[in-house]
Amino acid sequence: MVTLNTKQDFNRVYRSQKRWHNAYFVLFFREDAQQKRIGFSVSKKVGNAVCRNRIKRRLRAIYRESMLDLRGGDMILLAKNGLDKVAYKTLQSNYKYALIRLGLV
Repeated sequence: MVTLNTKQDFNRVYRSQKRWHNAYFVLFFREDAQQKRIGFSVSKKVGNAVCRNRIKRRLRAIYRESMLDLRGGDMILLAKNGLDKVAYKTLQSNYKYALIRLGLV
């Protein structure tokens, strides 16, 4: 799993046209045929460090499950407040639905 590292990479993806939001997260996508990269953004508004790290672990696990089926490009998952209280299956189904709506699968 290759991650986005610099602020410029994140800003480039944030400015892209493809995005999908629901009650739990916002998914940003920028096409790039060369590689698949992912970035996670969890604000301090969401919770303390333990809570934010748990959210990132869950998002990473969901991404890994679908990583092989995705088109090449940069993706950012931006967590919204209350994501830590959602069941894993619900989060997983919302993520898959977002990928289908954006045409990434």
